[in-house]
Amino acid sequence: MSFDVESGAGGLWNPKRPELSHTLNAFQLALPYLEPYFIDAIRQGVERITDETTKADALAFCAQEANHSRAHKRYCRFLQQRYPRLAEFEYAIQQSLVKSRRDDSLEWRLAYTAGYEAITAQLSRWMLRCSEKWFDGADEHFAAMMMWHAAEEIEHRHVAWDVFRAVTQDYGLRAKGLFGALKKTYADMAPVVSYMLEVDGYAGRLDSRARRLMVRLDCVVELGPVMFHYLAPGYHPSKEAEPPEFAAWLGRQAGVANGPSAGESAER
Repeated sequence: MSFDVESGAGGLWNPKRPELSHTLNAFQLALPYLEPYFIDAIRQGVERITDETTKADALAFCAQEANHSRAHKRYCRFLQQRYPRLAEFEYAIQQSLVKSRRDDSLEWRLAYTAGYEAITAQLSRWMLRCSEKWFDGADEHFAAMMMWHAAEEIEHRHVAWDVFRAVTQDYGLRAKGLFGALKKTYADMAPVVSYMLEVDGYAGRLDSRARRLMVRLDCVVELGPVMFHYLAPGYHPSKEAEPPEFAAWLGRQAGVANGPSAGESAER
């Protein structure tokens, strides 16, 4: 799938929810660099395992992540037209991942990848469940891209975990990977959100501060359970139920593929 993001809003994709808009903008800013990082770790991990099913899943995972990287890189380039300092933030993220590839063990990078994938799977459930509220009156191109990405995160939610567990059973590393992903993601996002809100004239406004606080609280409420589930002894991502909205999204895409009506786009 491809998305005409250049025809969209270019940052403030839901003017009724500027803080949510820039929180998701900040989250996806790292994806053009994170996705290749994950692909590299998974490919190296697969070299150590023999299970053919896991290998096939890993190959599909890498293909999907490469597509995500390309789509988000295109959107990020578009964002820089209005928010030029994003290039600085992107460079810092890129260099931190270059350093990790050079200095960190494969086991750590797989733990980080598995933890991050658990976070994004829960974020995807949240997005699918709240899509009408989040994207009502919003830029349809951005919404289509994020819904597509969310659906594929649900689809391949078990792969990074399976590869990680096949390479190492280290429980401490499992926990460190999850908390490392949470900490790094927040550290990367916070200054980006502040910068984009400043460009759009929301910095210092009490109403914006209150809404941003509510977005943060919502993130804690929605993503907090990930930590408890992920650290449970019998955890496996396949035990986490697919949200009904995921099946509905797949059904809509199948309907488009089987013959969209006049004027209907694949992005919808």
